[in-house]
Order: sequence, then structure tokens, then C-alpha cells
Amino acid sequence: MHPSDIQTYNEVALGVNAPIYAYYADRIVARTGVTSGGCLDIGCGGGYLGLALAGITDLDLVFLDQSPAMLACAEENIVRFGCRTRARTLLGRVQAIPLGEGSVDLAISRGSLPFWDDLAAAFGEIRRVLRPGGHAYVGGGLGDPATRAELERQRNRLHPEWGAKNRRPPQRADREYIDALQSAGIDLFRIDRGDDGLWITFRREAA
Repeated sequence: MHPSDIQTYNEVALGVNAPIYAYYADRIVARTGVTSGGCLDIGCGGGYLGLALAGITDLDLVFLDQSPAMLACAEENIVRFGCRTRARTLLGRVQAIPLGEGSVDLAISRGSLPFWDDLAAAFGEIRRVLRPGGHAYVGGGLGDPATRAELERQRNRLHPEWGAKNRRPPQRADREYIDALQSAGIDLFRIDRGDDGLWITFRREAA
């Protein structure tokens, strides 16, 4: 992504799109109950979902992305949100997460799932870095219908070029996710397609 595009992306994410991340942060806490320990934000971009979680929990954050430019953006946002003592960035891919086994209590991702090119390896790595009993919450969406409609109205008014610049790959069928999860040794999982997007949740079995 060109530096000027990153600047616009960050402006939209921190402005018009901010309610999206607040919405999902609340959902993640409600679904998982994880409010302390370590959290890994996968394909973090500028760190928006993780930082929204930081605002309502005591979690320490690791922001993972394969783009140095996006990690630099995340580092700026970490400072902006006053999270320097609770957060760090990490260069890497979800298929080979550079963390030790059982490193985090919660793994999250919003928006990067369609770009994962080896789903079984990705899910296996997420399971590996979760502590026993840890939760994964990954997927994508634009919030509930009312939030989505308002955000789209604002984006069309303030950033009419945004949709054309941010096309995403088509979503996979549930069967592909199921096969990949099972190949990674994950048998207890949930795939939700609803008004607030597609989300996959699972836990690493307790020791």
C-alpha cells in the first residue's frame, strides 16, 4: 500500500470506521470472557481491533502483520492510544507466527481471513500459540446492520473513493473452513454467518 493510501486508510479506520472496532471488541469480550493476559491481533493493519480491546480490558497486546508499513502505522497508533507499556508489534505471517507455544490467551483478527492462503497452517498456528483454554475469534464484518448503514453513508460522503480501492477476495464456503480447522486438529469450533459478518471461534483444549 502506498504511504498516502496508508494515511487515508488510517484516517478512515480511526474516524468513520471506529464504531466497527468498538462493536467487535464488545462482542469478543462478551463471547470469550477474556479481559486479561495476552492478546494476539493477527493481520492487525493499524492495530484498530486490538486497540479497541485495550480500551475495555487489561489485555497486553501483540500486533502481528506481514507488512512493515502497516506495523509502523500500528506503532504510531499504539503511542496515540497511550498503550506503549501494554503493546508491541511483530513482523510475521499467520502461517508461521513467531511466538512460542501457549503464548497468548486470546487470538483475534478482523479482515485478514480472506487473504490467508493456507488455512490449515494458519489455524494450526493459532491453536499452537494459544494457552490451554485460550480463545480464538477471527473473521470479518462491518458491524451490525444499523452501524453498517450509517458508516457506509458517512464513507460515501467523506471518502467516496474508498470502496473502489479496497476490494476484498470472495469469501470461502463454510466447507473449506471446516476442512481446514479439522486438518489443524481443531474439532470444537463455531462458524457464524450473520448480520455482523463471518466469524470463526474456537478454544484450545484445556490441559
